[in-house]
Amino acid sequence: MLYEENPKFLSEALGLLFGENFSGTVGVKFIQQRRAKDCVPDGEIFQDSFSVFIETKLGSDFGEKQLLAHLNTLKAKQGERILIALGNFEQDPANHPVLQSVATKAKEEGVVFVSVSFEQFLQAIQLPYLPKNLIDAVSDLGEYLDENNLLPSWKYRLDVVNCKESFDGVLKHKIYTCPAQTGAYNHRRSLYFGTYRNKCVEQILQIEAVVDLESEDEASLVWSNVNRPEKELIQTAIERRQKIGESWYPVRIFVLDDMHPTNFVKASSGGMFGSKQYFDIGKLKATDTADLAQKLRDKTWENYESLIHG
Repeated sequence: MLYEENPKFLSEALGLLFGENFSGTVGVKFIQQRRAKDCVPDGEIFQDSFSVFIETKLGSDFGEKQLLAHLNTLKAKQGERILIALGNFEQDPANHPVLQSVATKAKEEGVVFVSVSFEQFLQAIQLPYLPKNLIDAVSDLGEYLDENNLLPSWKYRLDVVNCKESFDGVLKHKIYTCPAQTGAYNHRRSLYFGTYRNKCVEQILQIEAVVDLESEDEASLVWSNVNRPEKELIQTAIERRQKIGESWYPVRIFVLDDMHPTNFVKASSGGMFGSKQYFDIGKLKATDTADLAQKLRDKTWENYESLIHG
């Protein structure tokens, strides 16, 4: 779509992804009176040749065999050759053994190989002067990526949950449970959890993982925010739930940690609408749970926007 609207849009996006050397790759070029081998034509119209292969994964489980097959095909192409591994990288791609192995091989073959996150890809096509139809398309793509947990926005999200009936369990055992259902009980992936009761968030915790238990014998990891084995997180969820004496199914379990007191107040009339509310805390630049709790202490929900934009 970028190319169809204007080749310069695609050229700039490639430049943002791969460096300034690629910013002029796309599009027809016009040159006047450039000396060739045996002549000096009054004008020349040409377009550089380039090929881009993209391999996409929803996670970071790239297979070396598949990437090397792409590389083998690319090396026979003319002009600039680029191989992109587009994925959801929760760890630095520099520490990914498959990607590093392919990068070494690509360099030997004269092919540019880059690992690109969905966030980087989205940022590269969010050009400031796009026409409205492309702005809308890019916005829709961003919403889709966010809804499917393909952007790291979860790292900057506080999930404030009504814990009036389960406050003691959260504080004592660092666990929150709700029905494993869609709708009101479905929670967007978030890094932080806020305990709400009596019009105030009193504690901030880190969400280590969310686990669904369908029965005593069936469990699944919904998402994890920490580098711990899946089996260990599921076992932690089961053990903590046993401590609060619950036995109903299906249940969704938030495994929590690193709790710190705060005083984030809902000053407007009435209680919280619904069972949860999300806060984008990215602009607070909190370094950890303790820092976030400190920055929200004695602030109100109503001055929250001025707090993060000030």
